[in-house]
Amino acid sequence: MSRSKHTDPRLIRASRRLRAPFEHRSAKDLSLRRRLGKAAKESASETRYANTDIGLRRVRVLIQTPRSGFHHPAGKKQILEFLAAVGPTALYGLRSIELVRQPNDQGSDLLRFGRYEAPGRILLLEQPKSPWRLPGLLNDEDMLIFKQAGALVSCMSGAQVTIVKWPKGALERFMLEEVLLHELGHHVFQHDKGKRLARVARTSDHEATAARFAARQRPALFQRQDK
Repeated sequence: MSRSKHTDPRLIRASRRLRAPFEHRSAKDLSLRRRLGKAAKESASETRYANTDIGLRRVRVLIQTPRSGFHHPAGKKQILEFLAAVGPTALYGLRSIELVRQPNDQGSDLLRFGRYEAPGRILLLEQPKSPWRLPGLLNDEDMLIFKQAGALVSCMSGAQVTIVKWPKGALERFMLEEVLLHELGHHVFQHDKGKRLARVARTSDHEATAARFAARQRPALFQRQDK
């Protein structure tokens, strides 16, 4: 059965395109690519990080000064280190990560953290400084996610208010391991569909795919952090 570079596994394509972004699909021998693919399965860690440094140099991290009372929990250094840990799969086609202010239409009862904009642009939104006083009671899913990131959550049922306190480093971890990783999942899905400007799937499908990507990546990230 004939194969083209387009049918190579994404990890192999990502590493190759980061190294030589303008190389023609017909370049190099197919049998060589097959041998490389076999080697990649036998030595996944080496292939995973091949050409990561090249990809990182192509990603722009842009920072907008946060408003008074807000901050960007994760800075450029932390973001680049996190991208290096995720590897070429997420870097392939990624253009920029931008630390921006909350949109002007933000209501006081809304929690917004990040969003993906095609092609290859991820926005991470400024966050209020700790502690947060949120109107209403958090649902169980959000509360669990916050607590897993290290937040201290207390619900005042009588006043219908939730207090969220973020110890040092906890909100940074949340923005990287929950928000950025999820938005990278959107990028990987969108980019795999041909770099279209329009969203390539229904919002629910896009969200589900991004969540699956993040779920697959987290175990490996946690293993490396524990070493």
